[in-house]
Amino acid sequence: MLSIRSNLRPFILITLGAMLTLTLAFSATGAFAHVRWFVDTNVTVENFAAYSITDPEVLIWIAISFVIVAASIVLDTKLPNVRIVGSETRHDFIEILRIFTGMSMLLTAYEGAIVAPHLIAYGAFGTKLIFLQAIIGILLIANRFVRHAAILLIILHLGLTIQFGVLAALEYSSIVGIALFLLINNLPTLELRELYKPFSVAIMRILVGISLITLGLAEKLFGAILAESFLAANSWNFLPALGFDFFTDRLFALSAGFTEVIFGVILVLGTTTRLNVLALSVVLLASNILFIIEGNNEAALVEFVGHMPIIGVALVLLLLGAGQRWKLRRIVPQWLKNMNLKTIRVPSDV
Repeated sequence: MLSIRSNLRPFILITLGAMLTLTLAFSATGAFAHVRWFVDTNVTVENFAAYSITDPEVLIWIAISFVIVAASIVLDTKLPNVRIVGSETRHDFIEILRIFTGMSMLLTAYEGAIVAPHLIAYGAFGTKLIFLQAIIGILLIANRFVRHAAILLIILHLGLTIQFGVLAALEYSSIVGIALFLLINNLPTLELRELYKPFSVAIMRILVGISLITLGLAEKLFGAILAESFLAANSWNFLPALGFDFFTDRLFALSAGFTEVIFGVILVLGTTTRLNVLALSVVLLASNILFIIEGNNEAALVEFVGHMPIIGVALVLLLLGAGQRWKLRRIVPQWLKNMNLKTIRVPSDV
């Protein structure tokens, strides 16, 4: 009897989580204006003028983007497969991802937000999502029912979509990627894990890439007014101080947006993944350092909490690279690859 009850507990937990998410879903009110990029969405910038597709700056950045992505594709064919570290180290890095994601979920829930600090929950439905998120955070931190917590995390993302819309869901599709990665790595049988593990890294990598592309487009390119208003309040545009007087806040926002999109596209393609993630990590670290230099410790903490899941993803991708599946290198003709460099065989349990 005790064994039956023990086996039923995970399924009861999932059922309660699903009910918690879907209850009052159809009575949820529309999303209201919230804070994004540390500025209010109702903000206005004096003399703001959006770029058009035919502006020289935009055309130059489009050309730069194509060159960087093409260079990544070519370089990826010339690089050898890097040795994969032992299973114990891989396990440790996955544990970091689990803990960081759990901490971010719990701390964000404490602030009354869903997934990200700026997505402030509202209404009865939002309150239920907050409780669901807190439960997920506790389970992930405690390392209990991780597989079920991952399923609940996907349900939470569905609730986020209902409350904040499809755009917000795409911006944080990385959460689904993390959830699926944790789910696959915690499947109940060895046979299932061996079947789906080769896809786990690729799924997470691609969804994180989609998240970065959407964030770059929505908050810095098509949402340039948000980026420019942030730069007007924070002296992050350091390029004029280096002698590049032509680099206005407007151009800086455009450059940041294209850079984020480039990071995302390269992640989706699965080329030079480690180099790409290393560069992305430097950018994430720089944003926190700039907040600290400005003395805005609260914003630095909010930024760090929001970035914790991505930091965990970055560590896993730095260790494992693009994964074994769904990457451009697999379809590149053999004659284009550098066959003179020794390729280390990837262990089957990755």
